[in-house]
Amino acid sequence: MFRQRRYFCQSITFYQREQYLNKVMKDCEDCFKQLDQHGKSIKRETKDMFIKFTQGKLQEQKKLLETDSVGVFSMVLDIIENLIHDKPLMSYILTTIEAIISDNQRLFKQFMRALTPQVLPKLKQFLFLDGYDPMAYEAAAKIATMIIAEEGGNDAKEWVILFLGGIGNKLKIADFMIMPICVHFLKHEALAIQFIKSGGIRIISNLLSKYSTDLQIAYYTILALWLLSFTNESIPLFSDPTIGLIRLIIESVQKISREKILRVSFACFRNLVDVSPQCIELMVDNGLIKVVDLLLKGNLKDQDLIDDIKYVGEILEKNMKILTSFEKYVKELNAQNLTWSPVHTEKFWKENVKKFEENDFLLIRKLAEILKSNNNQNVAVACYDLGEFCRFHPFGKVVLEQLNAKQEIMRQARNDDQQIREHALLSLQKIMLHNWQV
Repeated sequence: MFRQRRYFCQSITFYQREQYLNKVMKDCEDCFKQLDQHGKSIKRETKDMFIKFTQGKLQEQKKLLETDSVGVFSMVLDIIENLIHDKPLMSYILTTIEAIISDNQRLFKQFMRALTPQVLPKLKQFLFLDGYDPMAYEAAAKIATMIIAEEGGNDAKEWVILFLGGIGNKLKIADFMIMPICVHFLKHEALAIQFIKSGGIRIISNLLSKYSTDLQIAYYTILALWLLSFTNESIPLFSDPTIGLIRLIIESVQKISREKILRVSFACFRNLVDVSPQCIELMVDNGLIKVVDLLLKGNLKDQDLIDDIKYVGEILEKNMKILTSFEKYVKELNAQNLTWSPVHTEKFWKENVKKFEENDFLLIRKLAEILKSNNNQNVAVACYDLGEFCRFHPFGKVVLEQLNAKQEIMRQARNDDQQIREHALLSLQKIMLHNWQV
């Protein structure tokens, strides 16, 4: 019955939540009876409008919003203000209003005009109550965020801090809903800057790392990055290889070659190549030129997307430089992303070992620190490299002992990971037999 009355069914909060959608549909069958039980808690007009709106199919609901949006929004706000304790009703009302104001910007403006002073505090209060369906909290958070971001000011900045600080703590927000809410901050420069200051980039990085193949999460996360790319304060973060935002976007493009992902990704890349040589370098290093070539040989239809891909590709080709093998090694090490590339070979170490003396063996110190990381490949490659350093440098053994690297390699020789164990044991052989086969 209610699947035909689909405004609330369109709410993003029901993404991959068929069981909750069915639950709200079932609960709504009893909403009319429940409304009568509330007696004088709400106005007679609210009851009448609720019945009229809820019984209508989607097109009838849209028509009612066209002709009497004031009446519909007054009904919704009366329920939020006075019946917040009715859990099934709140799930229905909040997901309905989230779907309406997300679907139509004009209706969102009308909703803003209809707001009463009590509504926003009620929505904020609701987020910290217990016992409601998850999509009710998420719809409330999104509605509140849209209102607060539109109003702006210091209250909006405080909301950014509260929201980001509450994720994974007091706020009951599923991972897939975090960025659809946050993008409303990021449309406003002052709030985008506050988002950066409040640790939002870490949240983005974690989401894109964890859900690089999830179309919905990847799309909204990259959309957030595109919005951030208009803000000068974001550029140092995009160009920082240890954060790896550019690498993560490229990985998502390679894993999900859907046009909606490509559009936001290359719109973001286009902004970055215009302002940051460091970002261009990271795009080249992470293989974006090859991705561009493959995409342009494909069957893309969207001319604006094709233009963005061509533009980014031309900039990359124009600015591409051939890095020396040592420069490539330093970039890998600084990014803490060691791979079995040609810079991790006997030939490389034989030719470059003296360069590692610079800055009091700073790069060797960084390698020794990587031995303590949780990334198995990084640890295995670091074990190999430190063994090669000891093998080819006349004082390699002394340097490693001073840095306590030898003890850490001995610990890794007992690691459960076979690759780490093998390279740690081989490294220990080279340390014990210093100048072995030089």
